[in-house]
Amino acid sequence: MFERRVPPTGAATNVVGPQFYIPLSRPTVTRTLLAVLLGVFVLEILYGALFYGSWTSFNMTDIRVLIDLGAKVNVLIAEGEFWRLLTATLLHSGILHLLFNLYALFALGPLLEGYVGHTRFFFIYLIAGLYGSLASYALSGPVSVGASGAIFGLIGAITVFFARYRNNFGVRGQTILQNMIIVLVLNLVIGFSSGFIDNWGHIGGLIGGALLTAGIMPRFQPPTVLRFDGPQQLEVVDRRPFEVAWTALCIILLILGVLWVTLIRFGVAI
Repeated sequence: MFERRVPPTGAATNVVGPQFYIPLSRPTVTRTLLAVLLGVFVLEILYGALFYGSWTSFNMTDIRVLIDLGAKVNVLIAEGEFWRLLTATLLHSGILHLLFNLYALFALGPLLEGYVGHTRFFFIYLIAGLYGSLASYALSGPVSVGASGAIFGLIGAITVFFARYRNNFGVRGQTILQNMIIVLVLNLVIGFSSGFIDNWGHIGGLIGGALLTAGIMPRFQPPTVLRFDGPQQLEVVDRRPFEVAWTALCIILLILGVLWVTLIRFGVAI
């Protein structure tokens, strides 16, 4: 059974057999992303004030500011501004929108980053956000911004991870898995009942995060030398060539998707 941390001395002395644990990574990337999202929002405020004389309100940023700074605008992306697929995930349409996503990242990020590590977490977040932008580009017309696609990618990633290891984490793992499913269903219901939420962006991010995680999530194995005098750290199976190839495949699918939407939906040959 996996343990979240080493139990105190003397704990579980009646347990027969070796006990294992997974050391958790510090949420370094999560904290960096939180700072980046906050910094970009400050830039939105200053840009709007300097160039348009407008100030970001509690729930509304001047749409001219969002477009200038890289919002998802389908026509502009079709004309070649593909960088908007990324920059749109850094922008927010108001303070309330930002706070919701900051809270979600603060709550979900450390959990996932702790178990999969910094590099895997970064790529899950990044690619999930891009898949969210791609789905929105393909299926949603209005201008859109926000890190919600990446956040849904984290939900998908956590769901895949704890579905894979639900028996190893016992009740805690099963509870986390159930909570992720409940959060996912509730957010999708709320999204489809509102006309102001980019549901396709959420779904795309969910698919991207789950897809990438299915291939690159760490696989654990007992240490080569077993001890019976206390918990031991599990070893991570070295699958780097496969994980790199899987990540590359997800990126290739993303690029092909962008090119296909640009050609089929907007009739623009690249």
